[in-house]
Amino acid sequence: MASISWVRLLSRWRVRWRATNRKSHRVFSGSRVFMEKAQAVRCYAEMEAQEKAWRDGEVEFIDSIAKVAKDFETHCKQHAVTTQWFYRYVMAGFLKSLPVNLLRIQQIDIKCIQEYLYRRRDVGNINRTLNTHLTVIKSFCRYCADRYNMPNPASRVPMLHEDPPDQRFLSDDEFKKLLSVAGDGLWFDRIRFLAHTGLRASEFCQAVRSGRLSQSASAVTVIGKGRRKRTVPLNQTCRAILGRPFIYRYIGRMALYNKLVKLATRAKIDRLGPHSLRHYCATQMLLKGVPIAKVAEVLGHSIRVCEATYKHFIPSDLEHTTDVLDI
Repeated sequence: MASISWVRLLSRWRVRWRATNRKSHRVFSGSRVFMEKAQAVRCYAEMEAQEKAWRDGEVEFIDSIAKVAKDFETHCKQHAVTTQWFYRYVMAGFLKSLPVNLLRIQQIDIKCIQEYLYRRRDVGNINRTLNTHLTVIKSFCRYCADRYNMPNPASRVPMLHEDPPDQRFLSDDEFKKLLSVAGDGLWFDRIRFLAHTGLRASEFCQAVRSGRLSQSASAVTVIGKGRRKRTVPLNQTCRAILGRPFIYRYIGRMALYNKLVKLATRAKIDRLGPHSLRHYCATQMLLKGVPIAKVAEVLGHSIRVCEATYKHFIPSDLEHTTDVLDI
């Protein structure tokens, strides 16, 4: 039987529960304290129902949300370090948003997920950001459903409609202005190397840190999103840059971004980051006639994503296309 009592030393209301499953003889027990009596009463009523369900075997497993979240964090170590950090950040906010009387994972329902999304929207998050949070929550609920043989509450929560992200495409004039203010040293080489390889900022920083770049290299192997590995060829410009020592100085992603913002300001062009150089690499290859399938392979994208992102730069002139069929 669950019980509720006033703890004078703590000035709190305490709820205790303990039940034994009649078939497996497993024990479900615990306690929780509350400042307000109304919260304690709600928890007491919930634990009374849970005890009955546990004794009668109506649920296969009851575990605390905190423990399952900890197990999920261990499960997420298969992801990249940055992804792990983001998963921990989202899960901490999601667990904090749950009602205080929710103790087990079976109590999480669609209303809990929607309430979290409403709160995130109230603080100014756009649909694109909400979808990234929802992806983490869906992954957690799917993990719980598979592990504990329970319904997946997130399966009925649709992804939100979002506007396409703003893409910053550099023109040739802007790129030349950026190089002119970068000087003729470290940043001049870094900008050209990123613009000639299409590497993401994280991929470039990791390649420098891990020592994958060398003077004799004709290609560099990087691990991109989703731990997908790809090989990026290095042209003559990149091989010449690798012959100088500047490129091997390590730099973090944020430092790289902040420096490019400052250089853009000095060059009197619109704000940009390292990803703009990746877009520049892709658009220049497309404008010079490189097939989109090869561009997608260099960038580590699917052809569908590449077409959607760079459709305005894909040559659409069909004149003389069928000339190859002339006999």
